[in-house]
Amino acid sequence: MYTGYANEISEEDLLYEPSERTSDIQLPPIINTLLLAAWVATFLVGFLVIYLAKSPLLGALIMAIPTFIGMVIKPTFALCMMMLVLPTGAGIGYETAFAFSLDRGVGIALAVSFLLNLMVSRPSLHIRNKALWVIITYTIWVFFASLAAPYVSLELRRAFTLFQLLVLVFTVYWILETNSYKTFIWALRAYVLGSLGTVAMAFITGAAIRSMEEAEGRYQATLGKAINANMLAVLLGMAFLAAVYLFVRDKHIFWRVIHLIAIVFLPVMVLKTGSRGGAIALVFTILSPLLFVRQVLRRPALAALLFLVVVFAAGSTAFIVRKHPLGERLSKRLTDIQSAKRSIANRIRLNNEAIEAAMKYPTGTGYLGWFERMGESHAPHNDFFFVLGVYGIPAAVLFVFFVIMTMFTVKRMPLGIEKLYARAALIFLLVASLNITQLYRKHFWVFLAIIMGAERISRLKSNVTEYIHSGTDEKSAGINY
Repeated sequence: MYTGYANEISEEDLLYEPSERTSDIQLPPIINTLLLAAWVATFLVGFLVIYLAKSPLLGALIMAIPTFIGMVIKPTFALCMMMLVLPTGAGIGYETAFAFSLDRGVGIALAVSFLLNLMVSRPSLHIRNKALWVIITYTIWVFFASLAAPYVSLELRRAFTLFQLLVLVFTVYWILETNSYKTFIWALRAYVLGSLGTVAMAFITGAAIRSMEEAEGRYQATLGKAINANMLAVLLGMAFLAAVYLFVRDKHIFWRVIHLIAIVFLPVMVLKTGSRGGAIALVFTILSPLLFVRQVLRRPALAALLFLVVVFAAGSTAFIVRKHPLGERLSKRLTDIQSAKRSIANRIRLNNEAIEAAMKYPTGTGYLGWFERMGESHAPHNDFFFVLGVYGIPAAVLFVFFVIMTMFTVKRMPLGIEKLYARAALIFLLVASLNITQLYRKHFWVFLAIIMGAERISRLKSNVTEYIHSGTDEKSAGINY
C-alpha cells in the first residue's frame, strides 16, 4: 500500500529559512492604513481642542493616547515620532533635567512603548556591531570616574544622562535591526520633515527659533532649551545629508519634492546659525568624495547624480543668499578673520588645558570638577579633548576605539548609496566634533546608531541587486526589505 500527500511538497520551500520576526506587529495593509487615518484624524481633533477650545491639557491627551498606542504596535512609528521632534532640541540634557519638553516626552514614550512591544513581539536581535559594547564600557567608566570627582551627586546625574543616551542608542539600533528597509527610510523622512517644520515655524511664528536680535544675530534655540546655534547647525546639516540620500533613493514624487525643498533651504539655515564649525563640516563633507576617487570611478552614474544634486544645492544656496543677504552681524561673524583667530586660539588653549588635566588627574576631573580644578569657565570645544580632560585617559582611549570601530563599520559596507550616506554622516559628525562638543547631545548618538543600522540596510540592498541581476526575485530569494 502506498501513501501520498494531499498537497505537493516543494523541495525549495524546505530549504527556505524563515525571516526573523520583526518588532513591528504585522497587520494587513488595510488595517495599517485605517489605523494611520484614525491617528491623523485624532491628532487634528487634538489641535482643534488646543487652538479653538483653548484647552491645551485636554488637547495634548487626545493626541498623546492614540500616539502612544501606535508606538506600542509599531516601533517603526515610535522611531518616526522621535525623529520628527528631534530637531526641536532639548531632549536628554543635564541643565534641564527636570524640565518637560516635547522631545523629552516623546523619548520617554519611545522607551516605554518599546519595552511593552518586546513583551508582545519578542523579536530576536543579533548585536552585529561590536562598537555597541565599547559604548557600554565607556558608560560604565564614566560612572566610576564620577565617583572620584567633586560634587559626586551632581556628577552621577550627568552619568545617568549618559546612561539614558546608551538606552536610546540600543533602542534605535534594535528598531532598525528588527524591521525592514522601510523603517530606515521612514525614520530619515520624519527627520527631514521635522527639520523643515522647525524652520517653517521659525518664519511663521517667530517662537520656534529665537529672533536675530535676541540671539545676537544667530539663530539658536528651537522648541527646547538645551540647544545652541552650533547644535542647531549640526541638526540641520544632518537633515541636509539625509535629504540628499532620500532624493536619490526615494521613488515617490511627493517625498522627492519634500527632499528637494530641504536640499535648497537647509544649507541656507546652516549659514543663518552663524556656526563656523557647522558650515566648515558641511563643506568638507560635500567635498569628501574627492578623498575616495577610486570608489567614485567604480560608480560613475551614481557619482554624477550626487554631483548634480550637490551643485544644485550649492547654486540655490548662493542664489538665495544673494537675493536675501545675511544680516550684517552674522556676515561679519562668518567672515571676520581676527574673530576666527581668537576663537581658534581659545580652543587650542582649552585643549592644552585638557592635556594638562589628564596628566594631573588621569582618571578625569569630572564635569563640574573641570571648572573648579582647572579654573576655566568653558569646557573644551572638542569631543576628544573634552573626554580626555573631563573623564580621563581611559575614557579617551575608549572614545578613539569606538570611533575607529564605527569607521570600520562604514568601510565594510558594500559600495552603494547607503554607504555613501553613512560615510557622509560620520564625516560630518567627526569634523563638527573638532570644535563642537556633542558627546552629551542626543542627536550625536541617534545618528551613530543610524550609521550602524545602515550597514544591515546596505547589505540587504546589495543582496537584492545581486538576485535581481541573476534573474531571481526577492520573494524566492527569501529577502524581505
